[in-house]
Amino acid sequence: MNFELSIKNEDTQISLEISNFRPENGELISVRFEEVMTLLSEIVSSDEAASKLSDVELTRLQPGLAALELKYKILLHQASQQATAAKSIAEGRSTISQHGFPEFDDV
Repeated sequence: MNFELSIKNEDTQISLEISNFRPENGELISVRFEEVMTLLSEIVSSDEAASKLSDVELTRLQPGLAALELKYKILLHQASQQATAAKSIAEGRSTISQHGFPEFDDV
């Protein structure tokens, strides 16, 4: 699926535009975007909560916050790898058994 993504950052508004996709893919892109927006909202919310901490509180909590941030960055990377694997399977370049699930392989 091909599309273009542009982000415009202005003072108090960030605009996202997804364009140049096939009309039949619009609903799927919207659904996937909603899934990612839920995640983005939670991450930004945690950043905002951390920004409200006093210096003393932030110093005390920083190791734990850093560990959690690293963990969700790893999970984001893993999700990206899984999406790449799913594309490879859909395109016939690999099978599900090559990605750790031989019980689902129909080849």
